[in-house]
Amino acid sequence: MIQLNKQLAQDIVNKMMEVIPYNVNIMNSEGVIIGSGDSTRIGKIHEGAVKAISLKKLVMIYKDKGGAKPGVNMPIYFKGEIMGVIGISGEPDIVKQFASIVKATATLLINQEYMFSEQRSREQLKDELLYQWAFLIDKYDEDFIKRAAELNIDLTIPRKAVIISSKRFENIKIDKVRTYIEQKEYIIRINPEEVVLLLKDDKILNYRIKQIYKEDFLKNSVIGVGTNNAIISKSVQEALKCVEIIKKLDFSMELNEYNKIIPIDALSNVPYKEKYFNIIKKLQEEGKGSDLIETLICFIKNNGEINSIAKELHIHRNSLNYRIRKIQDITGKNLRNYTDLLELFTALVVFKLDKSDKSKSQ
Repeated sequence: MIQLNKQLAQDIVNKMMEVIPYNVNIMNSEGVIIGSGDSTRIGKIHEGAVKAISLKKLVMIYKDKGGAKPGVNMPIYFKGEIMGVIGISGEPDIVKQFASIVKATATLLINQEYMFSEQRSREQLKDELLYQWAFLIDKYDEDFIKRAAELNIDLTIPRKAVIISSKRFENIKIDKVRTYIEQKEYIIRINPEEVVLLLKDDKILNYRIKQIYKEDFLKNSVIGVGTNNAIISKSVQEALKCVEIIKKLDFSMELNEYNKIIPIDALSNVPYKEKYFNIIKKLQEEGKGSDLIETLICFIKNNGEINSIAKELHIHRNSLNYRIRKIQDITGKNLRNYTDLLELFTALVVFKLDKSDKSKSQ
């Protein structure tokens, strides 16, 4: 049951004293004054309130007695139980006429607070369940399904996880992203820089995701999309992996779907990683910087189209051709040869996705 706390009690007092010319006191269920127009009385036992609680009815006090001043004291009920007492100081026969309106207003405010409290509690339960849902790897048990149903969450609707991740460690503006969320879809903040959307998988989902991606407030973000999966956490993990790959390889596409980068994910787990790691490490060391690695990435992204590569790198074609020759000289691989380029791409994937672990072990 909602508690009549000091803040709520004082709020009621303040509102009542705006409309009636008498001091108002609020006492808790033990008769202690917790809200008053006279701050010196807060914390004291009010004998009139204790009596009103005991008799369960309005009590009129005509003389100062036991911390009580002349006035009327009425029990406040909530769901059939006394939760406190409201008192009006003054000549009892005069202030009694205000009793009904004061009690009605106090009851209204208490009920309002209860509804807000219930809503906050329900939202908290919902947030907790959504977070659990996004990372629960086991099959949903009866208790989880029941809790979801109580919160009106249908676990059976086909959905995909969509991760929005900031490139520059900026906070994702969740309120703006929320405008794209439809009924039976959810948004969960993983951390300040990342949110996960659980969106219904239908014919227009890709179009909707592209529209989100085009928003100015997400221009420094990447989006990863998981596959449709009965266990949504698997889709979440796919979307997270998609974001990781896109960020580390700098392969930004309009729609970054996991099912399109599965081959890249597979390459990151090839055997003989040391061999591939060393190819790019050699390119990095002998190339004296990251220009050659950046050029290699750009070459692959643009399918070897010289004009597109030069434009993206903001360099002249001659400078680009020089870099390409240098990459080939250092690695011994021909960028125009399919198998050589595949080996370089594999090396690039291993280096970019595995170098953090590699550096820790050295």
